[in-house]
Amino acid sequence: MKNFLFNNYNIRIDKIYHKDSAIFFYIGNEKIYIVEGDNSKKIEELFKITNEMYNNGILVYTFILNNSGIPYTEKNKKYVVLLKENDRLDDIQLVDFSCYQNYNNNLKLYNLLDVWEEEIDKIEEKIIEYNKEFPLIQNSIDYYIGMGENAIELLYEIKNEIDNISHSIGHKTTYELFNKCKLGDPFTFVRVNRMYDLANYIKYKFYKNEINYDEFEYQLKIISDSEKIYLFANLLYPNIYFDLIKDIMLEKVNESMLNVFINKIKEYELLLSYFKNEFKNVKVIDLINWISD
Repeated sequence: MKNFLFNNYNIRIDKIYHKDSAIFFYIGNEKIYIVEGDNSKKIEELFKITNEMYNNGILVYTFILNNSGIPYTEKNKKYVVLLKENDRLDDIQLVDFSCYQNYNNNLKLYNLLDVWEEEIDKIEEKIIEYNKEFPLIQNSIDYYIGMGENAIELLYEIKNEIDNISHSIGHKTTYELFNKCKLGDPFTFVRVNRMYDLANYIKYKFYKNEINYDEFEYQLKIISDSEKIYLFANLLYPNIYFDLIKDIMLEKVNESMLNVFINKIKEYELLLSYFKNEFKNVKVIDLINWISD
């Protein structure tokens, strides 16, 4: 890889680092990620999107062009990309991606309805397999599956009305990983309704004890009824909890980490109650009786 970098990018480096699934090196203080893709058209679209975002003052990772002036280099039937981390990303940023719609034809379509139904089915199968090996999971799983099923029921109300918009969180939204690095990485951009971003941002703020309802007041006034349903469904769906229990069953983390979420169940219900009250004009949300007004 060192020779590849020199021959194609005129970059000399002493060491390449491997951490988790990331591969990177440094040029001075700048961190450069090495990423492989299998779709050159997608890479070209991501390059255009990030250029336009950067020009609009949105600080994302930037592509390093090779010696031929293009944002990828073919190697072993794959496309190698170099991404420079932006160290000025000092906070979580919510981005309105609607102005980049012309570029998203090759981005992955993230159909939450299908993803959620499949995820719950797999988790229910896995729970039977593990029986009572994980008591915290056993004592809490029915509650969270119930939330997930409520979320799915809401999405069925609007499944033909969702406008897909690029976003930058990716699929794994465990609150420790919802950070500036994930938001800056263009390879986490997918096509999904923009309320998915907002819901995960709200969850991030909640579990970091930084929730500020005034921050969302304006956005809640200007979104459509379909978007309100989509947002509330995403607030209901316990993706953070589900991500965590999958890691627990794979013995990647200790089961005690669930207490962060279990201990805040009642507090999170108050958050849901706030949004239910804000959306009381939407009948399908108002009919969810277990959440008080």
